[in-house]
Amino acid sequence: MYRKLLFSALALALLSTPVHAQMMGRAPDPDLNKDGKVTLAEFRKSQADSMLQAFDKNRDGQITRAEFKPMENMARRFRGSAGAAQAADIWTRLDANRDGVITRAEIEASAERRFAANDADKDGILDRAELTSLRQSLPSGGS
Repeated sequence: MYRKLLFSALALALLSTPVHAQMMGRAPDPDLNKDGKVTLAEFRKSQADSMLQAFDKNRDGQITRAEFKPMENMARRFRGSAGAAQAADIWTRLDANRDGVITRAEIEASAERRFAANDADKDGILDRAELTSLRQSLPSGGS
């Protein structure tokens, strides 16, 4: 169960590009107020909170490469060198300023890009169909 959660969090991280959310397990529900619509604010918050909860072991508000390493190892175990390469790519995409840590701001910026790319009708809301499309576009088709 813990592995599924961790892998799911990676996927979330992956979402940070089109990473793509969940390779295994389930993505967190970004509809924080349960109104059937996901706003940009909800999406950013859910993505950042989920990643930080999964990876920020010392709770300092940022994810170090050492904190992310177990995800790379797990990706390697489950998907071999391709999984490890995908995890490394996720790290590179999320650490936008290349300072060796992933911050809430970097996660939120990635989530914002994913949101914009998946808001098909450009109404500022991700509806059920857009969320389904986002999840289906992720590697391994996970949700």
